Amino acid sequence: MSQLQSRSDAEAMVGHGGRVTYAELAERTSGWLAELSRLEVAAGECVAIVGNASPHMVALFTALAVRGAVVVPFAPTDPPEDQRARRVTMAHATRVVEFGGPDEWTVRTPTPPDAPRPRLLTECARRGEAGLLLFSSGSTGESKAALLSLPRLLGGFRASPRPRRTLQFMALDHIGGVNTLFRTLIGGGTVVAEPQRTPKHACEAIHRHGVQVLPTTPTFLNMLLLSDVHRDYDLSSLELITYGTEPMREVTLAHATRVFPQVRFKQTYGLTETGILPTRSVSSDSLRMDLGGQGFRTRVRDGVLWIKSPSAMIGYLNAPSPFDEEGWLNTGDAVEVAEDGTLRVLGRLSTLINVGGEKVSPAEVENVLLRAGNVSDVIVTGRPNAVTGHIVTATVELVEQEERRALNRRLRQFCTKHLPPHKVPAVVTVSDVPLHGERFKRMGGAT
Repeated sequence: MSQLQSRSDAEAMVGHGGRVTYAELAERTSGWLAELSRLEVAAGECVAIVGNASPHMVALFTALAVRGAVVVPFAPTDPPEDQRARRVTMAHATRVVEFGGPDEWTVRTPTPPDAPRPRLLTECARRGEAGLLLFSSGSTGESKAALLSLPRLLGGFRASPRPRRTLQFMALDHIGGVNTLFRTLIGGGTVVAEPQRTPKHACEAIHRHGVQVLPTTPTFLNMLLLSDVHRDYDLSSLELITYGTEPMREVTLAHATRVFPQVRFKQTYGLTETGILPTRSVSSDSLRMDLGGQGFRTRVRDGVLWIKSPSAMIGYLNAPSPFDEEGWLNTGDAVEVAEDGTLRVLGRLSTLINVGGEKVSPAEVENVLLRAGNVSDVIVTGRPNAVTGHIVTATVELVEQEERRALNRRLRQFCTKHLPPHKVPAVVTVSDVPLHGERFKRMGGAT
């Protein structure tokens, strides 16, 4: 609160919900604190917030943190309403605040669950520690409920000597979205809120509000480049594009650096369980980076990245702790370590394909297929095979329709010129739906 008030008339947020200064955001936070008192929301209670980032939603988020409550954020359309109801129950939320618009909301009291309150929530309440409860997508099984300490998560953020205008791309139900929001505000910058995450809306927001920083995903960046919509707007204000949540393809990064030569590209890395780590890309066109520092420690065991984090989550409400006795987390990400100590993240170890004893990286095959022409996106996975253990399969999304047998033959011939035989896809299928989810992260075999 004091940081918000001290910046007075500086611009805190623009876009969805209008323009507000830091003083006005502090005033709205005070109003929500009074409303929480009226609703008798005590420290340690879980409160669910449903909606897109707006000044009122951010003020409520901040007020709950000041109150010492546990914030449970949800995007308005992800997950579906029935799944959200189950997660609200799992969180033992005592209130649900749902935003129908930036200045419109309702408050309801959900039916209390029959199950006893999880121990981690009880301990968090006893310490009077504000919390954040985030749910995994559940795409690979049951969704996990990760409880984080907000003071620990935000404790490393500092005022920036050069505050910048940042597009709030990721929703607040994602660790990346929370990181973007509070790193920008604590840094003294301006959050540009745009709920419609399409290439056109992103470019419009950058053009209209002079956005300097675009945090995004490789999938969304690829969509933006393929759409050519960036040619219709003045994006000269952009200084930095950060990308994370999944491995970047070499062909996409090369394309992006050609289209935006004035922009610096930086790879980010983080997990819900650890928070976002400090990174430094070797260069804008390199996928190698320095990872760690500021209390974050990393090491590589058998080609897999392990992390020890000062902002590590408290634990899962519905699963055993993934940390070892010393606090290290096996990320499950396969990495390459260069001679200078920099890392390149290859993707989830579980996605590597074993073909007759030879390891195949899906990213390597995907990079080749994306250069073959008429392929806008692709996911490469392994399929069990009685002879070789697995075979390589590719699911592609096309720019334009193409006869399936001719497409299969053309792509396999192209791959044969650029890959050894065991890496050439044995099966190519065409997807009629996008190969990414609501969070613009590739589905299936990609991480």
